[in-house]
Amino acid sequence: MLCLLLFMASCDKNQVYHKLDEDFTENRWQKNVVKEFDFEIEDAAPIYDFVLLFSHVSDYQFSSVPMKIRIEGPTGKAENIAIDLKIKEDNGKDIAECAGDYCDLKYTFKSKSKLEPGKYKIYVGHSFKGPYLPNVIGVGLNVQKSRDK
Repeated sequence: MLCLLLFMASCDKNQVYHKLDEDFTENRWQKNVVKEFDFEIEDAAPIYDFVLLFSHVSDYQFSSVPMKIRIEGPTGKAENIAIDLKIKEDNGKDIAECAGDYCDLKYTFKSKSKLEPGKYKIYVGHSFKGPYLPNVIGVGLNVQKSRDK
């Protein structure tokens, strides 16, 4: 009962969608694999933030990762976003929150967005030069009501 109460208290009422995909064989994100996230917006009144979740092995060998994101809305309109996901600070320190061998990075790639009601699809891929991106534990998406208005 106590666990249930703690879980309910920790729920974020601003969160609309959350998913972390941890399906990476040998922690390798193959170049041809694009992760897909589907969610629905019911309330057009709030403004929303899109947060990329990236979990990796600690002491990651790259300081940044080139990422490709595509947002498809209910009207069929699509938006492509290219980001260079910064993994380390200039001094080499991990930006992510790390515990043991695992690090979790959150990156807001689109903020203060008005969204029409309906179904959305988000596609996340990488444009790393090799055949796969190594030491990836998970990639995910958070869609939340913006706290800044």
